[in-house]
Order: sequence, then C-alpha cells, then structure tokens
Amino acid sequence: MSREAKAITGLNGWSWVALATVTALISGLTIVLAPSAAVAIALGATAYLLLALASIKEPLLYVTVFLGGLIALPPIYLERPGAVPIYPTTLLLPIGAGIVVCRLPDFKLRFDPVAGAFTCFLLFTGISLPFVWIFSGSHVGWDSLLRWLMLAQVILIYAIVRGGMRAEETRLETRLMPALFAAAAASAIYGVIDFVWPIPIPHPAADQLIWLGSGIIRRAQGVFFEASSFANMCGFFLAAAAAAFLTGKERAVRLSKAWLLALIAVLTLAVFVSFSRSAWGCVLTTILVFGALFGRVRAGRLAWFLFALCLPLFLLPFYSPELWNYFLINRVGHFAQIFTDPNLVSSGRIDTWRRIAGVLQEHPHYFIFGVGYKSLPRTRLFHQPIITDNGFLNLLLETGIAGLFSFVLFLSVTFRAFWRLAHSSSIKTAFWGGLLFSFWCGECVQLMAADAYTYWRNMAVFLALMGIVMNWAEREQAGSQIGGVPGRL
Repeated sequence: MSREAKAITGLNGWSWVALATVTALISGLTIVLAPSAAVAIALGATAYLLLALASIKEPLLYVTVFLGGLIALPPIYLERPGAVPIYPTTLLLPIGAGIVVCRLPDFKLRFDPVAGAFTCFLLFTGISLPFVWIFSGSHVGWDSLLRWLMLAQVILIYAIVRGGMRAEETRLETRLMPALFAAAAASAIYGVIDFVWPIPIPHPAADQLIWLGSGIIRRAQGVFFEASSFANMCGFFLAAAAAAFLTGKERAVRLSKAWLLALIAVLTLAVFVSFSRSAWGCVLTTILVFGALFGRVRAGRLAWFLFALCLPLFLLPFYSPELWNYFLINRVGHFAQIFTDPNLVSSGRIDTWRRIAGVLQEHPHYFIFGVGYKSLPRTRLFHQPIITDNGFLNLLLETGIAGLFSFVLFLSVTFRAFWRLAHSSSIKTAFWGGLLFSFWCGECVQLMAADAYTYWRNMAVFLALMGIVMNWAEREQAGSQIGGVPGRL
C-alpha cells in the first residue's frame, strides 16, 4: 500500500467525487428545505464534515472550492453592515489545517523561493503591527491584525497546493482552470448587475462614487464591496482569456474560442464599470508583455478580440449617455492634461505623495518599521487618514524599508521563476508561466496607483495559481529525468 493510501485508510471505501456530490446535495437541502435553524445547522455540519473528508482524500478539491469562494462569494454581515464580516472561505480554514495534518506523511512540502520570499514579506509586515497599537490605538490595532491574518492565510493555501501535488494529472486538475474562469464570470456578472440595478443586500461599500448631473452612483464593486480589488480580480482573468485567445492557446485554459470571447466581453464590462484606471493599466501591460514574449497574433483573432473588448463601449451610450460623457471627459479626457496638470490626471495623487515625502522627511524613524501595516486609512497620527494610492509608498510608510524591501524581493523572485517557466517546452506551462510573469509586470503598474498587495482574496488566488504552475513544471521535470533527458524548469 502506498504512503498516500495509508494516510487515508479510513476513506478508501469512498471516492472524493462521491463525497463531494453528497456534500453538494446536503448543502442544497440546507438552503432550500431546512424547516428550522436546528435542522439547517445539522445539515450544514454534515455537509461541512463530508467536504472535509472529501478534501482530505483529494486536497485539490479543497483548493478549487476555496479559490472559487474567494472569487465569487461575498462576505456575510450577521448583525449590521458595519460589523466584522464573516467570509465563507474563512470557515473552511480548519479543513485546510486538517488536510495538512492528516496528509503530512505523504505531503511533499516545498519551501521554494516564491514561498520563502512571500513568507519574508509576511514576517516584515507583521513586525510592524505593534506600532499600530503604539501610534493609533487598540481599535485600529485589532483591525490591522485581522487584515494581516487574512493575508497570511495565503501561506496555508500555497502549502496545500504545493504539498498535495499528484504524480500524474487528475480529472479534477484538468477542470480547475475552467472552474475558476466560471467563478470569475459569475463574480463579474454579479458586479455588473449590482452596478445597473443595486442588489438590496445590506453591506458596507467603499466610498467610490461617480458624480453625474442626475445624481451620484457607486462604481461597480461586486462581491468584494470595493472597486479596485474587484477590477483587479476580473482584470487577471480578462488578461488570461485574452492571452489564450490571441495566441491560439485555448488548450492551456481548456476553453473554446467562443467561450473565451464571451468571457472577454463580460470581464471587460466588469472592469469598465468599476472605473479603475489602474486595473486597466494592469490588464493592458499584461497583454502587451505577454504578446512580446510569444510573438505575433493573427489579424483575424485580433479583430475578434477588439470587437469583444470594445463591445461594452458600443453599448454604454445607449444605456446611459450621461455615464458615457463622464467616461470621455473625466476618465479619458483628463489624460490630455497629463503634462500640464498631472495632479488632476492622477486624481490628486501627486499632492498625496508629496505629503508622504514630507512626513518621512520630518519623521525619518518611520523608515525603520513604519507606522503599522494597513493603518494609514484609519490612523489619526497625522491628524487625518492618509490614502496613499501607491502600493510602494504605502509599504514604505506603513512597514518601513524592511517591508518594502521584502516585497521587492518577492517580486524579483517571482519574475525570475516565471521567466524561466515561460520558456518551458510544455505549451501549458509556458503559457501560464508567461502569463504570470506578464501579470506581475502589470501588477507593478497597478501598484503605482493602489495598494494591491493588500487585496488578500486576490493574492490567495494568484499565489495558488503560481503554485499550481510550479507543480506542473516539476512534474514535467521529473518525467524528463525518468525518460533519461535532463529536465529543466
């Protein structure tokens, strides 16, 4: 009996597919038919237990459910919109810990350079947390600690992805990417519908508004309840779909050309109604860098891509001429003044950056450990909150030079690793390696205008996908070595 089989002896009578199917059925009964709270709790607990058993048997099932939940499920507010939210995926963390404990004998845990660099980043941002209590008080301190813990759970998911790699590709693994694209499409559609016809679910919303002559409307925020993180997530899958369609690598994402075109149109609309220019900077940079890596694009595919990309722009004037004028004047027209009034084009960011430079000049000790992770929007240390609108400056002021350096280290390790994978002999590994390399180039552009490293839901998805692609490369390397040909990542 293999080590893997010994680790899950008690589950040999059931396949993970059967367990997952029963879990889904019981979850549906819990939602639809539960006549009372007690029955609902009993059914929910049963479904949770079955999901745990299925996940221990097949860790990739847990990863798929967890990432799908991060992409498509909103947090729950039990008491009031201002209360601490409950994220459905947070309830799954005990299952993740159970997977690591139960499968540890046969897990192939890899503390690779990406994991090491990201752990270093977490360590140095965590070191800054005591300063939140010192400078901003316990209320802000607890809030910052909670946000840091949400980011830190990325390590658990990454460990399950890397440690649970199978020697051969499984059916679930082949369906992982289509499942994540489906979750992204569902998230995008919800965000668009909520933008056009606000869904009456009580929740807090970020103060991200559009001022029109007829009134004020909220930018699309989707299940993230924040426009930039929503656009960042949709933008990643938009770039992935565009890269696959333009280069004819549909097999790398296991989606047909028709589905990719539909995804491009839906995700484009979602990013568009979020009105996040930094997200568009990320998307366009990703596509351009990916195109430079993989060469020419056929004219026919480019024409269809541009049609799907511009379709929302064609429809917007018919839906709302006023919103279309806002887009042309406030979002596009201001770029004509980038040299005469760059502060206006950047929505006042340059004034904010000058203020931060002044703070660091007056208080050079903040260069060491900063004022504390994720505290600037809520601290009264500077008499009013500071929204830096720049991820690198935000890291410097909140976590000091050590936090900024650790993140730059993570970026450099990521670029080096996925540049190598982009040149793999495997079409799938080369595609995703090149895409992730290109995406982090785009993410650096977005970081110039947003603290995207704090989008913990997005970071969990991105790091998990990075781990999956590294698994593919290691599997191919092992196969090459067995066949007598030296493997190369």
